[in-house]
Amino acid sequence: MELNVRDFSLLFKRELPPLVSLQMIDVSGSVVFETTGKWLYPLFELEEFIKAHSINAEDYFLHDRIAGKAAAALTFRLGFKNVKAHMMSTLATDLYDRHNINYSYEILVDKILCQTETLFEHIDNIQEIYSIVDARRIKSS
Repeated sequence: MELNVRDFSLLFKRELPPLVSLQMIDVSGSVVFETTGKWLYPLFELEEFIKAHSINAEDYFLHDRIAGKAAAALTFRLGFKNVKAHMMSTLATDLYDRHNINYSYEILVDKILCQTETLFEHIDNIQEIYSIVDARRIKSS
């Protein structure tokens, strides 16, 4: 479901700073975590941060630069309920809708033009998506 402007105006009005790819924001609007990483690495960095600090992601907003289906799956797996992305694919919005995650975007596209988006076009299992992405991440390290 899309974010309600009245309830989530903080997230609607925000813009990511140049070069920042992802931020986690608390309800007061303070940035708790940010990164400049590429691909899905920022979400893995965020996963480590959340675990290290025993954070309940439901209590925070996630602001991402680009959200395709794999990013949406990882976001759901981390526990976020409120997400904004500069660019979001309909594959991501479909996943968010199925899992009752509130979202907002500035640009909606059918698909993010990358191999990862194509790979997961017909895969809906969150754990399967995570396992494949994690294996690709480890292999490229």
